[in-house]
Amino acid sequence: MLFLLAIVFLFSVGCKKTPKGNSYLPKSKGGIVGKSNLLANNNSGKIETQGEVVSSEGNIGELSGLEDFENLLMDRDIFATQTVYFGFDRTEPKPGDSDKVTAVADALSNSPKNKILVEGHCDERGTEEYNRALGERRALTIRDILVEKGISPNRIRTMTFGEDRPADPNLTETAYRLNRRSEFVLLTPKPGT
Repeated sequence: MLFLLAIVFLFSVGCKKTPKGNSYLPKSKGGIVGKSNLLANNNSGKIETQGEVVSSEGNIGELSGLEDFENLLMDRDIFATQTVYFGFDRTEPKPGDSDKVTAVADALSNSPKNKILVEGHCDERGTEEYNRALGERRALTIRDILVEKGISPNRIRTMTFGEDRPADPNLTETAYRLNRRSEFVLLTPKPGT
């Protein structure tokens, strides 16, 4: 037993992290969500896959259960000021950020055809796997708050990006604070649907 604990300790400590290539989300809006696209919009208005993404349903590289979310226009900008931030290794929003979730819930209540994607993000500290799981827990926490505020769970999808899409790529405490977040992406029906 002691031998097993020593092996586990050796594998969990002392591994130097190598820098990873990060993908940055463009600041445009108006893309269309497709069945197996990953909700990343480029400047041409087309949807592209931006690396491996894990959905809250546990699938890697593709979102499942999006039949009701297909062919929706996405807007990353409308709720940009409602980004919710988290403490280090925490899944509950920072104090004061609950008003941001309330504002999103109010907007969704006033527009019953709209849906929302909640993205969970982390700073780069921790393993990729841990950060993906933490990002998922953060997104699910925000989803639960929206549901408590009266938004149907059928109108909400969550996605984790872990540490892959930092808001600030620097390795400072300020950057880490900005990267520990959940962002909202508004999904609206295409005109005529």
